[in-house]
Amino acid sequence: MAVTKIWPVRDRFDKVLDYAANAKKTDADIEKYHALDGVIDYAADGDKTEKCFYVSGVNCLPENAKEAFAATQKRYGKTTGKVAYHMYQSFAEGEVDAETAHRIGVKLAEEVFGDRFEALVATHLNTDHFHNHIVINAVSWKDGLKYNDCNATYAKIREVSDRLCREYGLSVVEHPQGKGMSYGEWKSEQEGVPTLRSSIRAAIDLAIKCSVTMPQFVNAMVDMGFIIDESGKHAKIKHAGTERFVRFKSLGEGYSIEEIIKRVYANNGRATLELPEQDDPKNVFEGEEEPVRIMTYIPLFRSYDRAMKIAKERPYQNFRVYYLVRQDFSAKRLYEDTLDLLVDHNLKTAEDVINYKEEAMDQIDENMRLRNEMRNYLKRAEAARDLIEADKARFNIGIYSMRLAKLRREVTTCDEVLERSRHVRDNLKRIEDNDFRGEHITRKTKNKDKESKNR
Repeated sequence: MAVTKIWPVRDRFDKVLDYAANAKKTDADIEKYHALDGVIDYAADGDKTEKCFYVSGVNCLPENAKEAFAATQKRYGKTTGKVAYHMYQSFAEGEVDAETAHRIGVKLAEEVFGDRFEALVATHLNTDHFHNHIVINAVSWKDGLKYNDCNATYAKIREVSDRLCREYGLSVVEHPQGKGMSYGEWKSEQEGVPTLRSSIRAAIDLAIKCSVTMPQFVNAMVDMGFIIDESGKHAKIKHAGTERFVRFKSLGEGYSIEEIIKRVYANNGRATLELPEQDDPKNVFEGEEEPVRIMTYIPLFRSYDRAMKIAKERPYQNFRVYYLVRQDFSAKRLYEDTLDLLVDHNLKTAEDVINYKEEAMDQIDENMRLRNEMRNYLKRAEAARDLIEADKARFNIGIYSMRLAKLRREVTTCDEVLERSRHVRDNLKRIEDNDFRGEHITRKTKNKDKESKNR
């Protein structure tokens, strides 16, 4: 199974060079950085591609991709605006080896872009899941026209990528059935990660088991912190811990209002369950003395880690907390790494985190310098056919590489702390304030509210 994405690269070099130096690779951040030089350097980074063994050019040589891109753009007088496109193709962990991943990436680039555009394909091996970075010249060498990035061209990328995956015996994401489910939601559900809709369906199933009438069903949903709105054309639902409403009919078969009514009244004469008593959301602050407003980073992230644990272990007793932290379940490992870093280095404030990040970046520069020296020493040892010294050099290069990997992870984690702290604090503040009031809004109730305001 391969996931693909493509975004434009614009004629700015400063931010992308900073990005490449920091080796931070989240989607949201990648889209901020727009530069041709930096993105090609990043895609072909030898540290990620095992000495550039898995780097190939389409209509250009890897070593002169920048020059080839620039020459084409200069020839047609199109050197500004969108100068390239940066695409990735990411494979499921353990499903493909590096050579196959690279071969699929090259074939994808040749088939989709090869008849008109230059492209660089680099397979990165520095994560648990191998992934291809494909950088495409925005200007065609053939006719000087720019690449048209639209739904139709992206659909072709997806179609070719899926076909190649099938040819190599890899799994493929089939289009999900039903309305309202995005590819991301489908993928999350396949991986067992709770999504907005799967979480709402689970609560509806529980409320149905606890009800023999619709008022009982509504009361159960409200008790769990849900807001049901039937005032408009389409009935919709949301949890007080989430931002947006979801139409009942978008939840899939068995979850429209009409189908829920049938399921509830089918319970008549049968024993029903008791709705599990909801735990006090403030249990997440057990052992913490500071209010959320002034919590330093360690108790703040420790409380949030506890919130995710109890919500995942006992969701039916913690629906209010569950829906607030559900979206972070997929990043639970990241939060655990964050807490470990904060505790290990006693980082209490943003200033502490920034200072530690700067120290780590200085150490990265020093270790890169030492590793480059050792690589030069290795070349000399190999030229002199000194096998013992060559083995020592390889060992030391490995040590420096491991140190660099650890330091780069810590730099990334420092950025995550600074970026996520407000989100964590806001969610914990809602738990502290017990801000989870469920509600049932009907057309009649809404009209009454308007009448009372007019009076």
